[in-house]
Amino acid sequence: MRTNKTIEDESSEIREELKEYNITMHHKTGIDKLRTTLEEAKNGTYTPSSLPSVEANEGKLGAFECTEPTEAAKTAAARHNDPKDPSKLTKEQRALKLVRIIVSPNDSNMAEYPGMIFTVGSSAVNKGRMIKKYVPFNNEEGWYVPNSIYDMINNSEMQKFRPKEMANGQKVMEPYMTKKYTVTVLPPLTKDEMSALAASQQAKGGFN
Repeated sequence: MRTNKTIEDESSEIREELKEYNITMHHKTGIDKLRTTLEEAKNGTYTPSSLPSVEANEGKLGAFECTEPTEAAKTAAARHNDPKDPSKLTKEQRALKLVRIIVSPNDSNMAEYPGMIFTVGSSAVNKGRMIKKYVPFNNEEGWYVPNSIYDMINNSEMQKFRPKEMANGQKVMEPYMTKKYTVTVLPPLTKDEMSALAASQQAKGGFN
């Protein structure tokens, strides 16, 4: 069962995505209408005339003015429906799109770690379920991960300390933030490279 917080989060995320199509919904618009409007925008079938008037607790608020879709909205819808344009991807498709990366930890405490399970989650992606992925460290062949996992790893930071001399000559350790991981993005494997890698890993008993 959805909680009010979950619905509010989803509503906010849908409203943000609708802004890409130059669509702003009334603040009292329900979650079902928001979902429907987003789907119409993605399919290129949305028109402002599909927006109903909204009733407040006391009296009625005026109906939205019906006008033709803006050029920006038409362009966004056309881009979304163009299979040759990667920018047409939905928020979920962008989050789940695979990226081939090499991950190396910069934290000395993780020097002996063979890898780590990374977890991300969003109410608007994967039906609200968490996305988990084991990523080996320093894997020269690269490792495919969802784009949302890549973003999390690439943006992870940690605190370190460096010596600093104060104006009075006193030496202290100054904290600073730095990248927790070094991430290298590799080009996708070709079919031949994928077959060779599969054969190699299968021979080692570790095909995934």
